[in-house]
Amino acid sequence: MGIPRPTAERLSRLAYLLEQQASDNKPLTSAEMEQLTGWPSHTIRKDISVLGRASGIATKNGYPPRELAAAIRETLGFTETEHNCCIVGLGRIGSAFLDYTAFNESPFTIRAGFDSNVNRIEILKAEFPLYPTFKMKDVIPRLDIRYAILTVPPDQAAQAAEKLISCGIRGIVNFTPVILPAPPGVEIEQVSILDALGAVAARLATTTKE
Repeated sequence: MGIPRPTAERLSRLAYLLEQQASDNKPLTSAEMEQLTGWPSHTIRKDISVLGRASGIATKNGYPPRELAAAIRETLGFTETEHNCCIVGLGRIGSAFLDYTAFNESPFTIRAGFDSNVNRIEILKAEFPLYPTFKMKDVIPRLDIRYAILTVPPDQAAQAAEKLISCGIRGIVNFTPVILPAPPGVEIEQVSILDALGAVAARLATTTKE
């Protein structure tokens, strides 16, 4: 695709935000999108410029949110197939995703949940099936699952990631504090609340000094 990773990440986030604004499809300027996202308008314009057909949907008043979101989804490859996901680890963090409604308005669909605790699987309720982790090798290929949300205890993270990759998973969002190496052909996104808080604190400290 040739799009820099930070640009792709911003565009993915922008598409989601645009879809939330698409009820009346009123065109948005880059300045209005800056207010929506917090990113500089010149960065937004530069990001949009990588979209092959974005110039064709622009109006004198800006970009229609619905069409711009569709152009982003098409460029990032989110329109060709359904993107199936699973949750691995159904403790406090993992089980919170069982009722996470934002997936309903995204190109990602949770198809399965896995946990090593069979009693937990029997107690939890979800709109998708829950399985013991030893069934990953059968379930993940059968349901064509390519993405995983990893929320297992830290001491299980590396082993769980290796097993997911061996089952065909190509993208992992890692909510554990363990930094996981990504082999060729696999993307791993580290999500750390402490890192996010640190980044916010650092930006506030820089702003205060200025």
